[in-house]
Amino acid sequence: MLLIGLAGAAHQAWSANLYTTVSDMFPKKAVASVIGMGGMAGSFGGMLFPLLTGALLDHFKAQAASPPATPSCSASARFAYLVAFGLNHLCAPKYEPLRLEY
Repeated sequence: MLLIGLAGAAHQAWSANLYTTVSDMFPKKAVASVIGMGGMAGSFGGMLFPLLTGALLDHFKAQAASPPATPSCSASARFAYLVAFGLNHLCAPKYEPLRLEY
């Protein structure tokens, strides 16, 4: 139970830092649009993940001799934050505010 609470707290800290990064890097006029695009991308990923997971489970179910797909699904969940952290630093390595011209 404590581990689940710790994971929930860590996820909340991660999401709060992402929102703060957007407001620190973009001008006030663009913050809502950038957060909206991030929400849209998250929703799109939320639609695709069950489809990909189902395809992976069906694939492993069809091959009865292979190991179960649960470790593969767990691995994607374990590495999701590391991949997101890497993408965050790839897109904004110096965390400098952007200057947008309208």
